[in-house]
Amino acid sequence: MNLLNHYDKFQALSTATRGRKALEYVRTQGLPTRQNEDWKYTSLKFFSENDYKPSPLLNIAASHDDLATIKKSFSPDFVNIVFFNGVLDKTLSQNFPADVTLVETSFEKESFVDGIEALNALYTPRSYSLTVKKETSHAKPINFIFWSQGDSALISAYLKISVEQRAQVQFLISHQGDHTNYVSNTVVEMDIAENAKASLVKIQEENMSARHIGLSRVRVSKNAELESMVFSTGAKLSRHTLEVLMIGEGGAAHVHGAYAVVADQHVDNNTTIDHVVGHCNTYQLYKGLLDGESRAVFSGKVLIRRNAQKANSEQLNNNLLLSRKAEADSKPMLQIDADDVKAAHGSTVGQMNKEELFYLLSRAIPKSKAITMLSYGFLSEVVERIANEKTQDWLKEKLDKAFTCIATEHL
Repeated sequence: MNLLNHYDKFQALSTATRGRKALEYVRTQGLPTRQNEDWKYTSLKFFSENDYKPSPLLNIAASHDDLATIKKSFSPDFVNIVFFNGVLDKTLSQNFPADVTLVETSFEKESFVDGIEALNALYTPRSYSLTVKKETSHAKPINFIFWSQGDSALISAYLKISVEQRAQVQFLISHQGDHTNYVSNTVVEMDIAENAKASLVKIQEENMSARHIGLSRVRVSKNAELESMVFSTGAKLSRHTLEVLMIGEGGAAHVHGAYAVVADQHVDNNTTIDHVVGHCNTYQLYKGLLDGESRAVFSGKVLIRRNAQKANSEQLNNNLLLSRKAEADSKPMLQIDADDVKAAHGSTVGQMNKEELFYLLSRAIPKSKAITMLSYGFLSEVVERIANEKTQDWLKEKLDKAFTCIATEHL
C-alpha cells in the first residue's frame, strides 16, 4: 500500500478536517519499522503486501445479517453505541443517558506518537467528541461497539472523551468485525478532570484475518482516578499503545491488561505511564496466555519526571506458555529522574505448573479441561480487578469464549 495513493479521493468524500502536519508526517516519516525501538518485535510489512483502501472509498454497507450479528453483541446491562467502519450508526445505537453528549467534530492534530497515529488523522472519515457533564454519576457502562468489515479496507476511527469535574462513568470499547482481511486503526483520547473517576475497558476480538492497531491516550488530573483494561483475543496481529499522563497531584491509575492467543497470532502491548507531577499512584498488571506458535510482546515504560516527588508506581507483566513454540518478549522499564519516589517493576515468562496439572489429572479431570481451568484462574485475576460487577461478568464471557479455542488445541 502506498500510504498516500488514495488520499485525494478520500479527502473529497471526508467531512473531517485533515491537518497539514499529519500529511507531512506520513509523507516524510512513513510507518514505523523494526528499527524503531517501540516496534522492534512487530512488523507492519503487511501494509506493503496489500493495497488497503480507506473504507469510505469501498462504499461498504451493512447487510441484514451484519445488522443482526451486531445486535447480538448488545448487552442489556450497557448503553450500546455502534460505529460501523468508524462512523456512528444512529439507527443501531441506543440513546445516551442524560448529561452525556456526543457530537461530530473536526480536529487538527499537532503531534503524533508515530506514523500510525498520523495515518489515523489522515483517513478517519468522521471524528467524534463525547462529554460527560460535571457532577454526574452513571452506573450503566457505555459500550462503544466498533464494527469493521471490508476486504482490503483500512478502517480508521477517532473518539475524544471528556469527563468533567467530579463525574463518574464507565466506558467499554468493543472491537468486532466480519471475516475479511481489513486493518482497523482506532485512536481514543480521554481527559479526566479534577476529582472525576472513569473506567476504560477495551476488548479486541476481531477475526483471525484482520489486523488491529489501537492507541489510547488518557490524561489524569488532580485527585482524579482511572481504571483501565485491555483484553485481546482476536486478530492475526494486534497492537495497542497506551499512554497515561498523570498531570495533577493526587491522581491514581489502575492499568490492567489480559491477552489469550493461539495458532500464529501476534499481540503487542506498549504502555507508557508518565508521572508529569508528583504525589500520584499508578499500578499496572498485564497477564498473557500463549498457545500454538503465538507470540506476545509487552513493552512497559514508567517515567517519573524530575519534579514528580512522592510518586508511587508498580508494574508487572506475567506470561504463561502452553506450547513450546509460543514466545513472549517482555520489557518493563523504569526511568526515574526524581529522588523521593517508590517504583517497582517485574516480569515472568513460564510454563504451566506440572504439579498443579498432575493434581487435576489425578482427580479424573480430562487434560483439556484441566488446562482450561488453570489458564482461566491465571487470567481471571486481572478481570476481577475491574470494579463493576456487570463488566466483570461480561469479560468472563469473553474469557470462556477464548478458552474454548485453547481447550480445542489440547484435545
